Order: sequence, then C-alpha cells, then structure tokens
Amino acid sequence: MNRLARTLVGTWMALALVTTGTAAPPAGATSAANEDNLAVLEAIYAAQQKRLGELERQVAAVVQDADAARIAAMKRQIREVLSDAEFRESLVPTTTQVGYDKGFYIKTTDDRFSLRVSWIAQFRWTHYGTGSRNRYLTPRLERDDRTGFDFARLRLRFYGHAWDPDLTYFFSFTHAANTRYDVRPIYAWLNYRFCDAFQVSVGEMRLASTRAQTSAITRYQLVELPFSDAVFGAGVGLGVRMWGRLFDRRITWYLDVVNAMNSPANRTITNDPAELDNSPAILLRVIWHALGDNPGKEFPNQSDTAFHESPALDLGVHYWFDDDEGTAFTSRIPFANPNRQWGQGAFGLTNSNGMQVHTVGYEAAFQYRGFAAVSEFHVRFLDPRRAGRRPFTPWWLMTREGDTTSFYGGYLQMGYFLPIPGLERKLEIAARVEGVGGIDPGNQGSWMYTAGVNYFIHGEKVKLQADISKIEESPISSGTYGIANVNDKAILARVQLQVAF
Repeated sequence: MNRLARTLVGTWMALALVTTGTAAPPAGATSAANEDNLAVLEAIYAAQQKRLGELERQVAAVVQDADAARIAAMKRQIREVLSDAEFRESLVPTTTQVGYDKGFYIKTTDDRFSLRVSWIAQFRWTHYGTGSRNRYLTPRLERDDRTGFDFARLRLRFYGHAWDPDLTYFFSFTHAANTRYDVRPIYAWLNYRFCDAFQVSVGEMRLASTRAQTSAITRYQLVELPFSDAVFGAGVGLGVRMWGRLFDRRITWYLDVVNAMNSPANRTITNDPAELDNSPAILLRVIWHALGDNPGKEFPNQSDTAFHESPALDLGVHYWFDDDEGTAFTSRIPFANPNRQWGQGAFGLTNSNGMQVHTVGYEAAFQYRGFAAVSEFHVRFLDPRRAGRRPFTPWWLMTREGDTTSFYGGYLQMGYFLPIPGLERKLEIAARVEGVGGIDPGNQGSWMYTAGVNYFIHGEKVKLQADISKIEESPISSGTYGIANVNDKAILARVQLQVAF
C-alpha cells in the first residue's frame, strides 16, 4: 500500500471514529457498524486505486510521446547536419572497406565507388575421336585422334560502380586456349540505370542474341554451349545497348545497335574504308517471365541450383539484322559444298560479307525442384546483295546462289539433380540434342547428342563436369565449342574442373 493509499485509509478511519464516538452503542451494534464502515472504506480505496492507475498511465503516455517527439527532432537535426557533405567529410572522413562478397571488393564507406575483382578458371581434358570417313578429308587419308589438357577459359574481371550505384562498369580479360594463350580484353562496357524500365550500356559486350550466349560461363549445365549456337549466335559487338524491365519485372527487353555482329574490332578511321561496316547491325530480344516468384532473376543458372519451390518459366523471342559490308571479322556461314571429296551432303564455310543476314528465334526455359529444361530454335535468311556483280560476295562465288536462302537449327537440353541421400543438390545428370538443317536438301542435317554429369563441390564456384558427345556431320568448326573441323563425325569426351572466386 503506497503513501497516498495509507493516508486515505487513515483519514476515513478517523472520520468514522468521530462520527461514531459520541455514545457507546451496544457491543453487537458496534461490530456491525465497524463492518459497514470497513466495506465502505474498501470500496473507496478500490476506486482511488483505479483512478490512480489511470493517472499513472496518462502520465506515462505523455512522457513517452514527449520522448518520441524529442528523438524525432534530434534525428531531423542530425540528418540536416550530415547532409552537408563538406561538414560530414570533416567530421567523419571517407574511408575504404575491403572484403569478399561474390568476389574481392574495395569500396568507400559512402558507397559512391566500388571495385570488385573475380577470377574464373576452367581446366579441361578433351578426347576428340575423329571418324575415318569425314568429308573434309582426302580419300584414304586418316586423321589421328586428339587428346590433351587445356585451360578452356581463364578470365580476370573488374567491375563495380563509380560516383553513383546506378553507373556501373565491367572489364574482362581472357587468357586461354582459343586465343593461343594471348592476354587480351574481351569485354569492356559502362551501364547507366535511369530506372528499372530503361538502362543504357555502351562498349564491347556479348550481344543478347541467344539465351545460351547470354548465360554466364560459370553456369553452363554441360561442359560447353551447343554447337548450333556457334552457327546462330551473334557473338560480341561494339556499340550501344538499351534495355530494361517492365510490368513488375515480368518483361525484360534488349535493343542492341552495334557496328556488326561477331565484329568487336571494327574501327571508324582506317587506311582502308572497306574495313568499316557502315551499316549498323540491330538486335531486339524480349523475354516474358511467365511464371516464378522472383521474375527476372529466376534463371541465373542453367541448372536449377535454386531448387524452385514453385514452377519458373521464361518465354522469349529475338530478331537480328546485319547488312554486312567489309567487316574485319564476319559471321561464318555454312553452305552446301558438292565439290567435296565425298560428294553430295558435305559443307563448306564462307563469310557474310556482301550479304543481308536476318535471324529470328524463340526460347523457353523451365525450372522446378531440381529439374531444368531449356530449348531454342532459330531460322536464318541470307540475301546476297552482290550476286553476280563486283565486288562479288563470297557466298555467291561459292554457291552461285543469288536468291534468298534459309536454314534452321536449335537444341533441347534438360538436367535433374539426383535425390540421393547425402548428395542432395550435389549430383546432376544432363543431356542435350541439337541439330542444324536446311543447309543442303541432299543430306539429313547435322546432329550432336550429348550426355553429362555434374558434381557441385561448392555450388557453381567449384564444380566438376564430364560429358560425352556424338557429332554427326558438323556444319562449323570452332575451338571454343570443341569442334575441330567442318563435316566432322566424331566422338567428343570432356572432363572439366571449374574454379571461380
């Protein structure tokens, strides 16, 4: 009982004694009166306690509101003081932070500048068993099999932002087998984000032509990309990209305007004006993220390493056009070559100089609980503008074909993480079938069948992959894609260790 309560009780007891002390009532009457007086005092005391509790709550609320108001005012004053950059710098000088987060980084504490460094290595063993009746060979000439080790890719990357998190940059250098281990830059671009719906990139970049080509090199589901992508992909270009995400990130769009497809080395000022392709190439790609809880970020990997709890589905289309005229590095175009030693059905390769090239295609990708599937299909239309007139287009010289022609190709690829106890999210099997047709009506087309297995030691950062492929009449040669010669029939086996940090 607090002091106020004791005072009230004492006061009421005194009043009761005064009002009842003039005459001595009988003993029984006195006892009854005292009980009545005590009941009255207890009721009054309870009412006073209730009132006292209400007053205490009101006082506490007033104090709390006052404290909150004072804290809010102090925060406003602190923000106003720290908004003065000069004062803030004098009070707390900008320093740098160093650490690791998906790459080693250096950044300022005010987050105006950052630099990240990462390294990628793909160490590969390859066995290439050449068929004895490859059409590029002279009759009765045999080619030995090829077996050995390579660094398929060595990449050093520098990226981050400057002055503003919306201004980002990326530089990448390569040192690998397909460049004869020369060190050279491969990508260099700047990107500014005006908003999610509209961003602009400038520089040398991998063009947004096919889904396969825009996949990160550390996230391939099989050791290498499909050989059909070597035929239909637009490669690297130098120019401008406009892109963005619309409708709550459900739509991603790209518009690339570059000097030429597969031609990052064009120059404007040269001794020979023919080196420059004066007609820019244009590429448009649109992706609809139809299903998924995180649209636009559902497929950073070709494998479903995220183990999506709900189905994720992407659907996309692309179109690109190149009026090719004298570029330094041009697209390689397969054609039917009846002059090969083995007769009808063999292919040759020429370039796209003097041609208008149109390519259209679709893509679809699906992932759900460790299962992943992706498919692409492309059609290419070739229009030799200088057929029969000087300077002759190489295509016309090789084929004597002056009309618009077309060919097509694509692939279907699938993979699944095996639910083996102790190896959950570690062991994946994958397979792919791909083909290119329409080049020569006299043959059955080019086919490649691949099966592989992946072991994720430390996610995509440290991964061991192995696959084996059967190649039937390759329409192209490519050191990057693992195809030695046009028209090869071969068995290709590869084992690759990938390390990235």
